[in-house]
Amino acid sequence: VGTQVSGVVQDLYADFNDFVRTGQTLARLDASLFQTQVEQAEANLIRAEADVERFDVTRDAARLALDRSVRLAEKRLIADADLESARMAVASAEAQVRSAQASVAQSKASLNQVRVNLAHTVIASPIDGIVVSRAVDTGQTVAASMQAPTLFVLAADLAHMRVNASIDESDVGQI
Repeated sequence: VGTQVSGVVQDLYADFNDFVRTGQTLARLDASLFQTQVEQAEANLIRAEADVERFDVTRDAARLALDRSVRLAEKRLIADADLESARMAVASAEAQVRSAQASVAQSKASLNQVRVNLAHTVIASPIDGIVVSRAVDTGQTVAASMQAPTLFVLAADLAHMRVNASIDESDVGQI
């Protein structure tokens, strides 16, 4: 059993020869750094959503200005350049809204990623079995980089075991 995230082992809930069930917590890594990342990602999402609202207001104001410019242009009270400028302002504001919406989607994805990392600070047993080996102690730092470090080695339930062995006929009597 390994870990997908790096951190300091905060708590151990299983030791050598302990019987563990599927989903049982074996260890817990210090989650404070990951919790801070979640809070930061939540703040980024709130900021991105506020940007969408701000750009919506800017777009609505640009549309009102364009409508006003169209009415004035029909009466030949403004120059064609002013009308084109108002159209460009609307197009620019709509692009800003789409960009802000994309930023919201990106912030949501980032928030989901850090929440997944936070959840990975809890190391759980994938199977019912016996702890054969524990490779970490409380306070030890584990680094998950290219491959997950092994924290525990579990043997499946040893109550049902089959042994295939080659023995000499002369040794059968001793068995």
